[in-house]
This record gives sequence, structure tokens and C-alpha cells, in this order.
Amino acid sequence: MDRLLEVTNLHTSFRTYAGVVQAVRGVSFHVNRGEAVALVGESGCGKSVTALSIMQLVPPPGKVTEGCIAFDGKDLTAMTEREMQHVRGNEIGMIFQDPMTSLNPVLSIKTQIVESLRLHQNLRGEAATHRALELLRMVGIPSPERRLAAYPHQFSGGMRQRVMIAMALACSPKLLIADEPTTALDVTIQAQIIELMKELKEKLGMSIILITHDLGVVAGLAQRVVVMYAGKVAEQGTVDEIYKSPQHPYTWGLLKSVPRLDATRKDKLVPIYGQPPDLISPPQGCPFAPRCDWAMNICKTAQPEFTTLSDTHQVACWLQHSMAPANPRVKRGGAA
Repeated sequence: MDRLLEVTNLHTSFRTYAGVVQAVRGVSFHVNRGEAVALVGESGCGKSVTALSIMQLVPPPGKVTEGCIAFDGKDLTAMTEREMQHVRGNEIGMIFQDPMTSLNPVLSIKTQIVESLRLHQNLRGEAATHRALELLRMVGIPSPERRLAAYPHQFSGGMRQRVMIAMALACSPKLLIADEPTTALDVTIQAQIIELMKELKEKLGMSIILITHDLGVVAGLAQRVVVMYAGKVAEQGTVDEIYKSPQHPYTWGLLKSVPRLDATRKDKLVPIYGQPPDLISPPQGCPFAPRCDWAMNICKTAQPEFTTLSDTHQVACWLQHSMAPANPRVKRGGAA
């Protein structure tokens, strides 16, 4: 398939008084045109920093130190700030994590939507207003003529998220990055937001990167999943491969911690015990080894290389190279 975005060996670090935090350490993945890819993992695993690196919005003292981000034939890491300003909002849209803090509280919704239209589409006056109304209708906001003049505090959480989606879609971008678009929303609104994104993806033919820690929202939207841990990719594959045949102990843990519709009252969620490693001094071996029930001696001393299980499924785990049970996840009541 035609690749729209390809991230290769991405490294992003933050210099602090305590040392250099290696937030993203050699991440590689791609997004095809018209495809939705989910980045999943615990908080602090590098998902949002990866997205900000793509947008070249890593806040100081952070910096992309290595790697290539190829978007539609262009290397984003080699672009100047002026060149990136043309890409942001115009070719790549982003829904930021918290709509209340992402929207300017002293500017009307109309002002915030029209700003992007004026900058990238050269729309002004009635033409810009007409497009803003069209966007609010597209994302399902009732009475858009009245709500266009309102301010963020006059909207509910779900409506603010819809406004963020409208702003991200204003210039019909080729790629939409949605960073935790359902955070702090109730389950009904979550379902509506995911269904809205799915409809817009099919209608506009755009690609989506969905960033989430909730595997429950992935299956309805994404075609492929990239599982991240401690700034690295642990496993990636199609939704069916990740849900039906996960091969990394961290992926098993994530799946076992998701409530199931077929669970009984006696069934309990199984947490992943322990804490992620300190990325100022990351471990020499597999970062998940201290929390893994199947860790071997080699896991503590050497980084596992990727094993290709199919054209779409890769995993970085020493179990694939060992004489361990063929399917150890069944041994512990895994997600199969």
C-alpha cells in the first residue's frame, strides 16, 4: 500500500537537571493512506511525545535527536519552522489531549476555527464563516449558527472535543493525529467520538493516528496497532493479530486488564504489577523484564531484536528465540 507517513528510528530526549530523559528510543512504524493506526500503552510510554515529534512540537528542553519522519515524500525533521507551519493544520491535523486547556478560553469558537482557515486556506469574511458552520455541522454540533459565537466554557466536555475535531479537520488534512480523544469523557460520549472519527475517516479518506491507553476503543477504528513501552515499540500488527494472537508479555498484560463482556462477577482484572523503568538511565536489557513473569537471564542483559511473524506482525521479545512454551499466555490465563 501507499505509505503516507513513515517514522524510522525516532529518538526524542529531554534534558533535565537530573539527567537526559530518553522519552522515545528508536521508534519505527508507518501509516498507509486511508488507514487508521493506534499507538497504545501505559501513560509515560512515549505515545504523545512521538506525536509531538511528528508535528515538530516537542517543547523545550526536548529535542528530536535522531531518526527520520517521512510524510508524503518530505522529511519533516529537515524542515524549517516556517515550512512546518504550512504542514501543521494544513496537511497534518492534531486533536490535543485536553480540549479545555487546548482551546483559548477568551476567544470565541468562531475565532479559533477561522484562524486556521485564514492562515492556510486564505478564507475570510462570509466564506470563512460558512466553512466554520459546515465544520460544526460535520462533527454533529446542534444549532451551529448559535454555537459559533459561544466560548469554550459554554460547551460540555464532549462538545469541546467535537470543536477540537472540527478545528483539526478545517483544512482537510491528509493525516489526523488524535491524542487520547476520549479522555475524561463518559462511555456514551466516547462511543460517539470514536464513531464520528470513523465516519469522517471514510468520508474524507484521511489517515488517522489514534493515541490511547485504552485497548477497548481501538478495535472499532484502527486497522493496525503499535504497542509501545518505555519509549520503544514492543509489538505491532493488525488488530486481529494483536487481539487474537498477541506475542509480547506486555501486550498480554494490557489485554488482561481490559474488562470483558463475557466476564462473570468472580472474574477479576489482572493488573501489571510494578512500575515502568526510569528513562534517565534505561535498563540494559528488555525494559519490561522486571515486570515480566517469563523473564529469562538474557532479558536482563540484552535488548531483544524484532522477530517478524508475518508481513504485518513483529514483536521484540526473547521468548520468540527461546525454548519457552509455544503459547505461554495460556498458562497464565491470557487474552486468547
